[in-house]
Amino acid sequence: MASRTQRRCSLHRWCAPIVLLVLLAGCNAAPPPARRAVDVRPDDTCAVCGMELARSPGPRGQAWVSGHAQPLMFDSTRDFFAYVLQPENRSVLQDLYVQDTARIDWRHPGRDAGTFIDARSATYVVWQPLPGSMGPTLAPFADHEAAEAFAQAHGGAVLAFAAITPDLIATLGYRCPATPAQGAAACIRVQATEPTASAPPVPHAH
Repeated sequence: MASRTQRRCSLHRWCAPIVLLVLLAGCNAAPPPARRAVDVRPDDTCAVCGMELARSPGPRGQAWVSGHAQPLMFDSTRDFFAYVLQPENRSVLQDLYVQDTARIDWRHPGRDAGTFIDARSATYVVWQPLPGSMGPTLAPFADHEAAEAFAQAHGGAVLAFAAITPDLIATLGYRCPATPAQGAAACIRVQATEPTASAPPVPHAH
């Protein structure tokens, strides 16, 4: 009869490879499939402020979040960043989208999913004078040169997604800040009157 020690050794020889395979399978698990931007629905509301997107000027945002069957919607890129930059939200974020300013009419940005671009690879003009739904907001662009041209025409600074911080969003205004701030050194200052929601110098889609 086999001793207890021999039986234990035999069991370990069988179990060790199985445990190793399970661990490898977990390490090589594929990431969740990419989710595309969707059309904005007439009754969609902002996940941050609760405003209806249908009445909002300026580019909007969408965030796919784990556990949700539909993306969260945002009536402005400022509210979009206010959500995605929160530390408690970062672990559940999946695909992120914002509307390309070059593809929309600022006053009436529309609902078409085709106007949305990947938020992480977009270029943003911050401290620009065109108002969003809740005041100052960011103008995203798929093309960096288009963002530079927009800043030259309207003012602001051109920043990448990774350069946008919670502090920047919390203190965002219509014009380049007078005090030193992240990215402010690249600001282009354009003489302009204080913008209003009724009559801003609005760019139109190409």
